Amino acid sequence: MQLNVESGTLLARLSGSLTIYDVAELQTQLTEAGSMDQPMIVDLGGVTDIDTAGLQWLMALRRTLGEQLALQNHSQPVIELLDLYQLASFFG
Repeated sequence: MQLNVESGTLLARLSGSLTIYDVAELQTQLTEAGSMDQPMIVDLGGVTDIDTAGLQWLMALRRTLGEQLALQNHSQPVIELLDLYQLASFFG
């Protein structure tokens, strides 16, 4: 994950897998960056694989940040999983 802060908004660019094997490390990186109290954009364009743990992590981010979280550039695997669980409206 690549983290950048631009104009007070954290931009997190994800690439590769977003699975049970990856989410704990991603959460640790976000916590260490002290980023859980500012607006965040998560760029999902580089996500090649996502499972329900990755989806749960995104849902937890949404619950924590509310409208301060924006997802962008959804990759095909992300779109397919959101469609499978009919969660597009949950993320806005």
